[in-house]
Amino acid sequence: MPDSITTAAPDLSLVLGPDDSAYYVATCEPPKKGGRYVRATLHVVVHRRYGAWTHVYRVLQEEQPNRLLVHLDKVFEGDRVAEARRWALAAASGS
Repeated sequence: MPDSITTAAPDLSLVLGPDDSAYYVATCEPPKKGGRYVRATLHVVVHRRYGAWTHVYRVLQEEQPNRLLVHLDKVFEGDRVAEARRWALAAASGS
């Protein structure tokens, strides 16, 4: 990985509402296809605007700074942070 790539936490403001909560879970391998992604992280977000929904997001950082791709990997109904975190950790380890 080039030294010039930033490893700062991604800006999740586009997926967060004012009453939402976000939790970093893990760093995982970025996809090999395309080769432009240098970092991938998993986050659990609880959205509360239309009732509680828990989402697992995979955030991919491109070689260029401030270029992110956000994937919704899994949806849980309700506030289920612990279950979503377990699922994300298993996904990060390839289980």
